[in-house]
Amino acid sequence: MIETEVRGYRAALTLDRLEVDGKPGRFSMMQGRAVPYDEYATIGMFYRERHAVNSLKRSTDTAARALPLLLFHDAQSFPVGSATQWRHEADGVYGTWKISDSAEAQRAASAAYDGELTGLSVGFIPERSSWEHVEDWAPDLGPDHMDAVTHLESRLVEVSLTPTPAYDDAGVTLVRTAWRTRQRGTPQADAWRSRVDALRR
Repeated sequence: MIETEVRGYRAALTLDRLEVDGKPGRFSMMQGRAVPYDEYATIGMFYRERHAVNSLKRSTDTAARALPLLLFHDAQSFPVGSATQWRHEADGVYGTWKISDSAEAQRAASAAYDGELTGLSVGFIPERSSWEHVEDWAPDLGPDHMDAVTHLESRLVEVSLTPTPAYDDAGVTLVRTAWRTRQRGTPQADAWRSRVDALRR
């Protein structure tokens, strides 16, 4: 039986763009870096792991919008969103997800917006990997004394929001809603409010 492996990646929430989209008062879209490339993470206390550049590209090219956004890797519950776009850069794979209208999805998006749930974690199946084994394996001495694996190609199964990811330099970067911008009290929010009010009139 093939098992899905899960790995987490996180960064502080940075909102660089907010736009009116979808139903008023509802979160509609989320963006973030799902997987950093060529950066090691320590898996437990046993070995280090990294994803090679473009190692997930074939997977996202073929699966594309079929990949769900989950909460805490809970495959027994409905997804809180679904992928709409993938972008591969030298530093990782970036995703865009449409957020569901369900109460659970909206609560999760709200937590991400507020900076309380910004970690991204991936479920994947390794297909081609390269191992490096150390002679003096002693994980309590640090990462230089641990075996390391580089995943050359993997199949992405899902991406999850989680508070406990493995990396600190990837995660949610944008959450979009129609009306949350008003609550920030920023000039950009006020501008959007004026434009929407004008359209209503």
